[in-house]
Amino acid sequence: MLADLYILQQPRARTEGGGLVPLGSRTEVVAFFRTMNTAVERDGTDILYGPGIRVELPPMQDPVMQLTITVTEDELFHILFFGTANEPRGRLLRATLAKGWRFFDPVRSEYVPPFHDGDEDDSPAGSPLSRSAYGDDDDDDDDD
Repeated sequence: MLADLYILQQPRARTEGGGLVPLGSRTEVVAFFRTMNTAVERDGTDILYGPGIRVELPPMQDPVMQLTITVTEDELFHILFFGTANEPRGRLLRATLAKGWRFFDPVRSEYVPPFHDGDEDDSPAGSPLSRSAYGDDDDDDDDD
């Protein structure tokens, strides 16, 4: 089930002190969302509108540490996030993962899809949890 609200952020590994890494400058973040057909209705506002989403930037924050994404239309967001039968991950999810950004569901207090820090105490080196988040599996099990 999809949430109605996500916080987009870039967590810093615990070994590096934890917390958040800036998503980018305000200009960079707005330019990123413009590639997703998401933009402000009027210059100078902090709210961007796009297909199935409303993005709220923190007022007067530069660089942007995190932002909120509100789902305004479930069907469109589902395509942007999860993709279609021909596209296993949606365009928004692929683009944000490529930047190292993560969707946090504040109601469930978890990242969607799950994010594993890689330096978690209960995940030994080499385990699937120690790899980068969201199933980026670099392990080639080809025994050719």
